[in-house]
Amino acid sequence: MNLRRNGLISAAFFTLAACSGTMGGNGMAAATKPSLATSPQQAGATLMVDTVTIPTDGWLVIHATRNGKPVVPASIGHTAVKAGTSDNVAVQLSAPTKPGDVVITMLHADTGRIGTYEFGPGSVDNDKPVIDGGKPVVKPLKIQ
Repeated sequence: MNLRRNGLISAAFFTLAACSGTMGGNGMAAATKPSLATSPQQAGATLMVDTVTIPTDGWLVIHATRNGKPVVPASIGHTAVKAGTSDNVAVQLSAPTKPGDVVITMLHADTGRIGTYEFGPGSVDNDKPVIDGGKPVVKPLKIQ
């Protein structure tokens, strides 16, 4: 009986050990691929991003565009997002969008003072963009 119990304990230990290599500290798969899904929006002071997937707690950031390129490090809005997938994420903007605008949605990590967005003009050391495949995770969003 003792041998059988030890065998079960060993099996449980090895199963947990094997799983722990693929799980993050929050129990989520560590390989969660960051992504954004957007759809055209009406002009206004709030944007809604359809789906946000991020492997760790971070930020959904909105950047204006100029000549088709994102205006960075400045942003026109941001909101905190928890690790995992979130649907219908609202972001308040510092200025309303206009019909015909295109903004860039971008994921940033929360790496500095947790819960405080710190990336911007004069400070690009913390809360840097999330990188996947060597590129920042971005998605354009068209304003109607």
